[in-house]
Amino acid sequence: MQNKRSRINYKNRKLRPNPKEQWNIVENTHEPIIDKKTFDMVQKMLTTQSYNRNEKKHQFLLDGLLVCYECKHKIGVRARKNGRLDMICNNYRRNSKLGLCTSHGFNYEQLEKIVLEYIKKLFLEIDSKKIEMNIKNNISKYDYGKIFQKLEIEIKLINDNIDKMYVDKLNGKISEEMYERLFNKFKNEIKQKEEEYIELKNEQENNLDDDIENIKKLVNDFLGLEKPTPEIMKVLINRIEVHQDKQVDIIFNFKKLNNAYNKNKGI
Repeated sequence: MQNKRSRINYKNRKLRPNPKEQWNIVENTHEPIIDKKTFDMVQKMLTTQSYNRNEKKHQFLLDGLLVCYECKHKIGVRARKNGRLDMICNNYRRNSKLGLCTSHGFNYEQLEKIVLEYIKKLFLEIDSKKIEMNIKNNISKYDYGKIFQKLEIEIKLINDNIDKMYVDKLNGKISEEMYERLFNKFKNEIKQKEEEYIELKNEQENNLDDDIENIKKLVNDFLGLEKPTPEIMKVLINRIEVHQDKQVDIIFNFKKLNNAYNKNKGI
């Protein structure tokens, strides 16, 4: 970081602070003490603590996570005079006369209970044994390389066969009808192998993105808490989308948790 301070003039050696917009910030010039994923996770927790402490009279477990599925705006929680906690779409609250969305005015406490019960049920199913088996079943980085290389060789061989077959057609060794039939067959084989290649690439990216040990720790931490905190909820969950028809979708911060959720979806 440069240009945070400057001299008043060349005769005066006294320094004065510069406005923040004049600072020169260059990122990634030094090796980080902690990795970026951990840093971002901690910053999210600190932001949550600051937000709850300075701006909120009441602290709700799912504060900041609730999103309207229909319009994608945040959903707030408000206390009624009778003590009931209701949710409301902020877009509807600000623009109710414009009909841009609906209220989504469901009971917050009931939603929180349903979400917690579902997450606990899901996490109990993701026990250590299953996670370790998942690691063993995942294809290693080296295995992916071998499979990609094999597919590339197979695709090249098919293309070589198409070229050779074309020469045979020109030399009268095979008929036009035979050439067309074999050409279409080979093209379909190439398409299938290319789709398999793309599918494996996506699978490889998903498997490398998440740290299994970190997920195990978070799952165990959550299950070990008598009452989960807003901080751990924000580390685990990216957002909770609430539909007008009361359907709820949980989107976790980890792809493997999302995969497990999508297989057992049923809130």
